[in-house]
Amino acid sequence: MDLRRAEEFFEHLSNIVDHPLYDDSVRVNLSATLAVSSMQFAAAVRVLCAEGLMLGASTTLRSQFEALVRCVWVLHRATDQQVEKLSADLNHETQQASKNIPQVNEMLAELKKIPQLTNLLVSLNEFKESSWLPLNSFVHSGIHAIHWTKNEAPPQLIDQIFRISNGLSLLAFQSIGILTGRQGIQSEIISVIARYSSCLPKYRENI
Repeated sequence: MDLRRAEEFFEHLSNIVDHPLYDDSVRVNLSATLAVSSMQFAAAVRVLCAEGLMLGASTTLRSQFEALVRCVWVLHRATDQQVEKLSADLNHETQQASKNIPQVNEMLAELKKIPQLTNLLVSLNEFKESSWLPLNSFVHSGIHAIHWTKNEAPPQLIDQIFRISNGLSLLAFQSIGILTGRQGIQSEIISVIARYSSCLPKYRENI
């Protein structure tokens, strides 16, 4: 795992997207907050991978992915009422009111209706199809969690989780870039990717 390069990569991306959001609406701010949530989960994944903690890294990776999907869904498909529920201050009533917010499968199905998201959905669906079942097994202490509690995870598998998480973080930074509304910002992000291949996903790796 190239942890140093990963941190350099994300610092570089942070500098690129360090601009105000294109408007101050509740929807745009909520989408940005969820992108940051995804990045925070990713930071936890890196720490857990560095310690060789396979179960924690895998479980957190699932949360990172879900926050990223919700970030995109909030911007493009959530109703005003759903945005209001998720943006409310946390208390018992708002916690109960947010129970019916769509989960990953429903959000992805709704996002398929938006043509401009086709390329992003290829990446999101590829991750879900290859990784969702084993990650759920970790979350619910199923056979994957049991197996990797009894057996030490090989470094290659930890590195794979690390790279996949970094790839999802890249998508979160691209989402923030969109929310700035600045022309050319995606080109700036793409221009730095090749320098950091040592910490980004290889082709079609599965957990």
